[in-house]
Amino acid sequence: MPVASYCLPSRQDLQAVQPFVNECLGRVAQGQGPQVASLSFAIPAIDPLLALAPLAHRQGYHLYLEQAATQEAVVAFGQAVMGQFAGSDRFVATQRFIETWQQNLHCYQDSDLAGVALAPRFFCNFSFFSQPPQGQLDFPAAMVVLPQWQIVRRGRLHALTVNLVLTAETTLASVLKILEDCLATVKALPYRYPNPNASPRFLGLGELTTWPDAQASHHFQDSVAQALRHLDRQVQKIVLAHAFDMVRETPFQVLPSLAKLRQRYPDCYVFAVGNGRGTTFMGASPERLLSITQGQLLTDALAGSAPRGRSAQEDRQLALQLLHSPKEQGEHQLVVKFLHQQLRGLGLEPHHPTRPTLLRLSNIQHLHTPIQAGMAGPIHPLHLVEALHPTPAVAGVPTAAACEHIHRYERFDRGLYAAPLGWVGANGDSEFIVGIRSALINGNWARLYAGAGIVAGSDPAREWAEITLKSRALGESLV
Repeated sequence: MPVASYCLPSRQDLQAVQPFVNECLGRVAQGQGPQVASLSFAIPAIDPLLALAPLAHRQGYHLYLEQAATQEAVVAFGQAVMGQFAGSDRFVATQRFIETWQQNLHCYQDSDLAGVALAPRFFCNFSFFSQPPQGQLDFPAAMVVLPQWQIVRRGRLHALTVNLVLTAETTLASVLKILEDCLATVKALPYRYPNPNASPRFLGLGELTTWPDAQASHHFQDSVAQALRHLDRQVQKIVLAHAFDMVRETPFQVLPSLAKLRQRYPDCYVFAVGNGRGTTFMGASPERLLSITQGQLLTDALAGSAPRGRSAQEDRQLALQLLHSPKEQGEHQLVVKFLHQQLRGLGLEPHHPTRPTLLRLSNIQHLHTPIQAGMAGPIHPLHLVEALHPTPAVAGVPTAAACEHIHRYERFDRGLYAAPLGWVGANGDSEFIVGIRSALINGNWARLYAGAGIVAGSDPAREWAEITLKSRALGESLV
């Protein structure tokens, strides 16, 4: 993998792409229909988060996904091609959309990227349910975008990929002009994000006009109590969530908020996706739905939680209680069993440790079991996403019955909350997270989401304390 410092390609360097572009244009001229030219270049080290500020507003759709601890990040803008779907076949429709465009997708990588697997990515986000309400702030039930361009960070490697749809009206000169403009835009970006503490101050919770009150607490705890009465051998777990609405006089600032989340939660997936109409869904999720790298699949069972202690001794005590709690262990094993069964149902052979470990975040700790499997056959990543969503960690057991209770007790639509968000690579690699610890932002309004798993032995007051703890941590990171 390249580790040297690179300069952005010059106009003279772009001459090397002309034979590739001409070949793609030749396919169009032969009547093969629109073609996608995907061109990748090594670029100097840059913080992908910085690109959001000058580009997200101008380009409309955007997506940002980073896990700081692994130095993996991607940010995407605009749309070369885009599809939107709804209904029970939305995952299949999204898969077909990707496969159709892949047939006419052609890749070029500059010499500095020789030997690097850097396939273009189709970015996807799905709502929790197949038919979300339609409105100004909403995202579609399924959206897939091959962005106009994206910046990828992989350790010390940084690359720019530009995706261009070539039609009968496209000329070589117009392609080179677009590439020059993209490179000039990247060159003008600041290459290092300032200290997050130097950005605007934290939003104090005292400024929130609608932070949870006694009525909200009563409603949620009453819903938990009713859900507990429905638990039996047929319904073992129901995940109930609450939406905390926040309003203030000045607009929320997504970029500084993401910087704070990245600093506070380096082991989480910090993310943001904009619908191009002023609404951003963002957060810091600890939960990976699946990751596929060179035919190896990894998914996470993440369920069962406890707060962090105020001292090292208290923290250890809380961790031991979590590890030895029959209630928390039982909730966790429901997720492990579900993921194992779903993967086996697709012909995979999953394996995982016999006992969960702890995933410790700054304000909360979870029981965590990684599950791995080899991808022996040609299974599309979205087929796996459909099989795994929603997991018992965000819905319940069994899924259909748990979702009926979610509709019954929750007074809001989940939208993208607790749903898959990620990308499918043209080479078969893929990564999807679960959109928890998240918020929907539009101007001076924010909606924070948090949920808790209700199983036998759950206490309504403790479940309310858990979701307020999760939401407060996100609320305190908003700027």
